[in-house]
Amino acid sequence: MSRSQVLRLCSPARIRFLVAMMVAVLFAARVHAAADRTDAFPASFQIIEPVSIPQGAAVPQLRLHALDRAGQKMTSWSGNVSIQGLNANSSADATESPEPLNAEFDGGELVLTPSSTGLDNLHISKDGLQLTVGEQLVRVEPPQQLSHWWRILPPLLAIVLAVWLREVNIALLLATFSGALIYSGFHDLFGAINILCDVLVRQIADSDHASIILFTVLLGATIGLMNDSGGTQAVVNRIAKFAGTRRRGQILTWLMGMVVFFDDYANTMLIGGAMRPLSDRLRISREKLAFLIDSTAAPIAGVALVSTWVGFEIDQIKTGLLNAGMELSGQAADQAAQNVFLWSIPFRAYPLLMIAFVGAIATSGRDFGSMLRAECRAAGSTVNDDTEAVCVTGSPWFAILPVLTLIATVVTCYLNDVDAYRMLLLAALSAALVAFVLPVIGRTMAFEQVGTSLTRGVISMVPAIIVLVLAWAVSDVCRPDKLDTAGFVISMVGDAVSPILLPATAFLVASVISISIGSSFTTMALLTPVFIPLCWSALSGNNSVDPTLAHPIFLGTVGAILGGSIFGDHCSPISDTTI
Repeated sequence: MSRSQVLRLCSPARIRFLVAMMVAVLFAARVHAAADRTDAFPASFQIIEPVSIPQGAAVPQLRLHALDRAGQKMTSWSGNVSIQGLNANSSADATESPEPLNAEFDGGELVLTPSSTGLDNLHISKDGLQLTVGEQLVRVEPPQQLSHWWRILPPLLAIVLAVWLREVNIALLLATFSGALIYSGFHDLFGAINILCDVLVRQIADSDHASIILFTVLLGATIGLMNDSGGTQAVVNRIAKFAGTRRRGQILTWLMGMVVFFDDYANTMLIGGAMRPLSDRLRISREKLAFLIDSTAAPIAGVALVSTWVGFEIDQIKTGLLNAGMELSGQAADQAAQNVFLWSIPFRAYPLLMIAFVGAIATSGRDFGSMLRAECRAAGSTVNDDTEAVCVTGSPWFAILPVLTLIATVVTCYLNDVDAYRMLLLAALSAALVAFVLPVIGRTMAFEQVGTSLTRGVISMVPAIIVLVLAWAVSDVCRPDKLDTAGFVISMVGDAVSPILLPATAFLVASVISISIGSSFTTMALLTPVFIPLCWSALSGNNSVDPTLAHPIFLGTVGAILGGSIFGDHCSPISDTTI
């Protein structure tokens, strides 16, 4: 290359152009690198859980997400942050925290609990959180604060709608939706619907709840097989030989009501259908028969160690214990709830006294008022031939052996410290298998008939299962990590109510509510998670009382709720068992 060509290539104009191009390339690279660093760093942070919190309430779990500029979770980002604004008590401000809390995001998410932070409680400052990432300070908006009075709306709405609509299921569903709407902050209808769906699904997916549902289903199948195989009728026929007088007939009805202790629906249907022909033959009025059966069915199912009520009652007691702030989990929580259930049986005055009162009425033969007029009318009537029920009569062992299997399995599991829910499930499964095999071996029922009876028994429990799921759902939205209804009630009346008055107060409230809505299970679901924390708080605040699960006032309050719920089941004109 000649000298002139080199001079042309290295002319000042070309050199200036090349320098400008190099500067432009370097600037573009610097801008791109800065953009990459910006995209790699979260644009903001957001509290995902809880969506809203009651004023002054602690947070059982705090979930934060790191978001990009589009508002999406940055799953690729992980890093350490310093957090200010989390306090051990509700009165502390963010600036009063002894030191910032250091935590680490993993996959764009951070979950904090009291155990992971070392704090007794997690309270979010009213000004929100301040996160320091590197040298950058980011403010995080706090969850929406719920007004105190909104927190008691779901249970109140359930009571009002049940009285107004005369339909418990719809009332419970709407009450659950109202709780989801309040929790979502009233501004997200679809979010409230999603919360409602999640709550309902969670009730069925919960292992303890699933055990109770399966227990109820299997017990329904057992009852259906015992009835259709003729075992129950055979037992009644054997005992009926000793009922030659009106007094003996009434005593027999009372005793049979206590024998069928595992479900109030089964008690009403089985004993009612089996004893109706005998009572007509002995000239016992239908009113007296209804009283004897209805006044025995729910009380015996409520206090029996194995029944369709036990699992639900234990679950509600466990919910109340957790709402009271007791540090229980897993099998320890189940065992504590089971112990409270057993210890509270002597304190359930209403069902125990009602069983004894029915026995006294049947034994004495004394009647009063309208019942006396009904008995006088029945004594002068004639027996209609169409009152004789036509039913299959099999071996009495078809009913006796499943019940004995049920009891034996429960006793065996209890002596071996088996979990309460697993114990009920194993007992019902064992009884169902025995009830299934016996009529087949005895050749009184074909496989097709056994399958039909089993299905009919399961279907008969569907209404009870629906009430269970909806009652659990109402309790779920009122938990401390959502609306904290129990916390609000404690803050309002905790210091105003003397502990010694709590059992009587609980019984009166349970009686009024159960009479109004006609459902024992719904009343238990509404009151047990509230009154147990209230009673525990009252006992803990009394310096002269050492609060324990075996304290008479505590057990009396639990027994009063469960007993008062049965009282309303008897007296309510809209109760399903009464009807």
